[in-house]
Amino acid sequence: MKIKEVTNPEEQLGLLRVIIDNTWSAIKQQADSQARHKAAQPTLKSKAKATKAQKPAPYAAMPKPLPKPKPLYPTNPQTKAQPMATQAHKFAHKQMPPNTGAPKPLNNKALSPADALKANKEKDELINLSYGTLPRKTL
Repeated sequence: MKIKEVTNPEEQLGLLRVIIDNTWSAIKQQADSQARHKAAQPTLKSKAKATKAQKPAPYAAMPKPLPKPKPLYPTNPQTKAQPMATQAHKFAHKQMPPNTGAPKPLNNKALSPADALKANKEKDELINLSYGTLPRKTL
């Protein structure tokens, strides 16, 4: 039924009161049922824990000392005892082995004029190249 269907204003007001009363009674029933449901569940009482003074964190144990490094070259106790002058004397009179890794002399071949022109042309081409470009191969 609509409020506008009732023509008398007093009846409209009465109908509105009935609607509001029924709405609030439904809300009250719902709240009561939720309260009963909550009361039926077992309640866990949380005990207030006494705050204790916290202990500081323990320190880490001291690390073990590292072993002493071994010398790369064994030392002679006699060498340490010798004075520096005798060591310098031995070093000065020590013969050096011949150097086998010395560079070998180049072959001093005379270039033909055609080869010399070709070599100069290749040098000029390499000088004139911009950065990042590769020289082209000539056969």
